Amino acid sequence: MIDKIDEERIAAAITEVEKKTSGEIMVVIGRSASGYHLVPIVWAALITLVLPMLLLPIFTLTARRLYEIEWIIFGVLAFVLSFGRYRFRLVPGWIKRGRAHEAAREQFLARRISYTQARTGILIYIALAERFAELVPDAGISGLIDDASWKPVIERLRMRLREGRIADGLIDAVESSGAMLAAKLPPQSGHNNELPNKVVLL
Repeated sequence: MIDKIDEERIAAAITEVEKKTSGEIMVVIGRSASGYHLVPIVWAALITLVLPMLLLPIFTLTARRLYEIEWIIFGVLAFVLSFGRYRFRLVPGWIKRGRAHEAAREQFLARRISYTQARTGILIYIALAERFAELVPDAGISGLIDDASWKPVIERLRMRLREGRIADGLIDAVESSGAMLAAKLPPQSGHNNELPNKVVLL
């Protein structure tokens, strides 16, 4: 997670960018897109089904003894694998990406980004555990800037995430997005700041 100084740097970048555009930018940082609490149970159940079968040719086990061993294996594995550093490693990448993508959409709605007057808000969302970043533009922007234009911005942000340079990546994303917004949505007289510039930490 970022510290207070980094929060202020990102907020300052948003404030500066929004002076040059009527678009609005919001940054949301989540520790993880999901707790993946069922993952340890699924893996423990699978291993519990397979491992005793491997023991049967080696050891003579009664049905009751086999049942007891299965419960012990399941309990130990479910407990050990529930720790965060193991749990996240067991989640397939496509599931992480899918859940983070859903979380970005959920935050877009939860932060009421679509409630700006001209629907010119964008969300920059990152999920730290998944090292995932996504940019979600509202309807007033997606009609002016196509998805392909955002791709280099997100790719650079994801690269910074992998390098551990979270704040630098977000500032670059804010400034790059702001430049595109300024070209299509110049500042309007009487325009009010409709979304908070501070970073939202989940």
